[in-house]
Amino acid sequence: MKISNRNLRRLYKMVPGFLFPLKPVILKKLLKKYGKDLRIGGNVNLINDNITIGDNVFIGDRTTIAGIVPVTIGDNVMFGPEVMIRGGDHNFSVVGKPMAEVKTGGINLPIIIEDDVWIGTRVIILKGVKICEGAIVGAGSLVTREVPPYSINVGSPSRPIRCRFSKENLKIHLQKVNSPYSFENIVNIYSKRGIPFSNE
Repeated sequence: MKISNRNLRRLYKMVPGFLFPLKPVILKKLLKKYGKDLRIGGNVNLINDNITIGDNVFIGDRTTIAGIVPVTIGDNVMFGPEVMIRGGDHNFSVVGKPMAEVKTGGINLPIIIEDDVWIGTRVIILKGVKICEGAIVGAGSLVTREVPPYSINVGSPSRPIRCRFSKENLKIHLQKVNSPYSFENIVNIYSKRGIPFSNE
């Protein structure tokens, strides 16, 4: 007999502290798909039935992934504690109805977190965001737009402050990890957005 996701969430909340190892087992059942070596911290809350997670991912304590949009998390991603991922929208333009009663028409865009990303403590990630390969998002940031590959980002709203690497080291790194991003492509993105490299 298959247990509904709603009932799995109820079961998860009822598991007492001394049975903590059981909680990640229940949470994994709520995922659409997940890879090898997924580690889940305590009191993580998954209120979304369309989450796909890659290999070697760590989700920190008290993280919440909620909403109705697909959420895709790549390989080798790290979440600090209390990260909040919220996907979905309300249609607020219908005349004569409270927003809570309008169930259709919101702008609902997927959330994508690519490989080798580090999300700091209490980061908030909103609908339609893509966090590109190798990026770091600093603690307490609010992410509302695409995060460039290999950039370090901070603030509310989040903004890139520099590349993790110098140009020389970035070129070497991209080759070693077989990145889908070309060195030229990243340099072009950084040039357009005025993002410096680590030795500039």
